[in-house]
Amino acid sequence: MFKEKIQYPCQWHYRIIGNDKKELNEAALEILDKEFITTPCKESKSGKYHSINIEVLINNQQERDEIFTKLRKDPRIYYVL
Repeated sequence: MFKEKIQYPCQWHYRIIGNDKKELNEAALEILDKEFITTPCKESKSGKYHSINIEVLINNQQERDEIFTKLRKDPRIYYVL
């Protein structure tokens, strides 16, 4: 299978989903120890679920994976894309 080669450093985007926009932003602030940009994204029709996009400069594959793992383990975040 073909695996796309990523050129580092690069801007990487994560989308995190949870039930509270404020908590999602707080989680991002606590987890990321570098500059990043967040932008609000979709909200479910019922308003129960919210998502935000995070854009951050990633230096290598290991850093990318570490951030993903930290985001995934946070109880305020239900999904990481």
